[in-house]
Amino acid sequence: MKLRSKHLTYIGIAIVVFVILYALKNTAYFVRASAFVSSLAVFWIVDTLLDLKFRVRHYVLLVFIATTGILLSPFYYLYPGYDKVLHFFNPILFSILIFYLVNKIKGISFSKKLFLTFSITVSFLALFELIEFFLDKMYDLNLQGVYIWEVSEPAAAKVRLIMDRNDDTMIDLALGVLGTVLFSIGKTIEIYYKKLNKKKTK
Repeated sequence: MKLRSKHLTYIGIAIVVFVILYALKNTAYFVRASAFVSSLAVFWIVDTLLDLKFRVRHYVLLVFIATTGILLSPFYYLYPGYDKVLHFFNPILFSILIFYLVNKIKGISFSKKLFLTFSITVSFLALFELIEFFLDKMYDLNLQGVYIWEVSEPAAAKVRLIMDRNDDTMIDLALGVLGTVLFSIGKTIEIYYKKLNKKKTK
């Protein structure tokens, strides 16, 4: 795609996004939609400024992570297990993005690249939990802990804590680490079979 066409595509997408945000400005979805758009914008800006050369599939991964974690956040209050599923699978997807960058580093072994990917991903998981902690302290957003909606008469909804905040944080971190370990194992198996196929073709 030529640079001019690429810029026109970005401008077109931006216009559509702003129209959607404007249409949602007086609804409960505005904050979630804004956070979703902001996450994509930050990703694109970092990609462009640092010339990281993320591919289309990486943007698809980010859209999936942002959609499930931000746009569909009301599911946290409907299905208590939804949060735990995300804390297991999204670190796997995030590890794919990190490994893509780490893999560009020349002169270090595959095992060191894998260790770097694991360390960076787990660090981001810990940072995410810290941010949730401070936001809860400042704004009481109920980000830590597992809650469920209770509808009482007359159709008034409130949330009830069903998992302690500390337990929720530790389980989230454990699931994230487990997902990252699973990525590391999968990537190791992938590289092993690639090397095996290369030997067979010689």
